[in-house]
Amino acid sequence: MKEKVYIDRLFADYEDTPEIRDFKEEITGNLKERIKELVIKGLDEEKAFDKATAELGDITAIADDAGKKKRNEAIVQMYMKAKVPVTKRTAGGLTAASGLLLLAAGLALAAFFSETDGLAVYYISAILLSFACGLYTYFGLTQETTAHYAMKKGRALAYGVVLMIAFLGTGLAVVSFLNHVFEMSIALGIQIAFSFPASCALLFLLVTEPKRQKPWLKAMVEQEIEKSMEFHQDMVDPVKAVRFGVASGGLWILAIAIYITLGIFFSWLYALLVFSFALAIQIFMILMIFKKKK
Repeated sequence: MKEKVYIDRLFADYEDTPEIRDFKEEITGNLKERIKELVIKGLDEEKAFDKATAELGDITAIADDAGKKKRNEAIVQMYMKAKVPVTKRTAGGLTAASGLLLLAAGLALAAFFSETDGLAVYYISAILLSFACGLYTYFGLTQETTAHYAMKKGRALAYGVVLMIAFLGTGLAVVSFLNHVFEMSIALGIQIAFSFPASCALLFLLVTEPKRQKPWLKAMVEQEIEKSMEFHQDMVDPVKAVRFGVASGGLWILAIAIYITLGIFFSWLYALLVFSFALAIQIFMILMIFKKKK
């Protein structure tokens, strides 16, 4: 009985969750076993209790930290399971965006299989697709989620417009590229004209973005950071890091040189395949350099 009272006091500030109760029972059981051992060795119960709790006091900080982790995990699980319902407004907006997306895909397919010139239809499809992306962004950001509060409508609208412009530029660039028989310069010009201002605006929005995370999410983020630090400390050493950095730099310098060479003498389009091969080699390097020894 005394053991349980003592452990309850250690965890008096924690929420009474099933996880915390299990942890308290585990420590109480260990404390009782230690008291029995001391009694067998000749101490009376009072002295055995004092000695066992004194030994436990040396690990109180560890027990306290473990209790906090279990408490945080319990809180995270509780909030993760509490799903926030989608509002009718958000559902209607996402439905409209999906409708525009399907319409754009249908028009593009119809123009592709049509014998007539469907260039105008492709441009219309690109515009509808960009509007759909903007709507998805706006209604997605203004919907409260389990982890984040809803974004203010004006700021969400800004995000939606910026991404709409970016996707519109990409769509128009692709259509122009195909229409001008793979003329890369025209497509790049259109892409830059739309993407550069959109990228600047998006960067400004991201830099000035206020925090919308709910308080409980902080515990989960801290846990993930701690796990990540433990993983990297266990896996990476300075020699491997330097070796990987030098090899990666040489790989990408070589890839850029090959890309420029192939682009000048053959085709800029097919030269892009060089970066796919370089990325595959990079992944293989990570597996080889940072693999853990058994």
